[in-house]
Amino acid sequence: MSMEFKVITPDEVVVSANVEYVYLPGSLGEMGVLDHHTAMITSLEPGELRYKPVDGPEESMVVGTGFVQINDDHVLMVTDLALDSSQIDESSVEHAIEEAQEVLKARSEMSREEQARFEASLTKQIMMLNFKRKHRTPGR
Repeated sequence: MSMEFKVITPDEVVVSANVEYVYLPGSLGEMGVLDHHTAMITSLEPGELRYKPVDGPEESMVVGTGFVQINDDHVLMVTDLALDSSQIDESSVEHAIEEAQEVLKARSEMSREEQARFEASLTKQIMMLNFKRKHRTPGR
């Protein structure tokens, strides 16, 4: 059996495939989805997304925040970030983490909204760096 799986960001449809399964980083932890899953909508946290296309090997990418709608054999993920390992520049991510950490040192001068925005950005950058390092090509 298979499911229709789509990952959509504000810029593009990143994935559109028939898949056997999806493992996603839900707000309560990793969640597995197989065909005929109970209908639901849940929030998405930054983390690793894994899915198995019907006609290929398992694939993975790092995703940001968003939501997932599951309805019978259709899984729709809407997220602000979806990148595979080849799209992540490790040195740029490390630099962004350093900058975010510096900004957060001045928390007492920031509004709660600014703090939340920088903390969310830092979380995403750390997830991207960890994902890139986990999926690094041997010899690099």
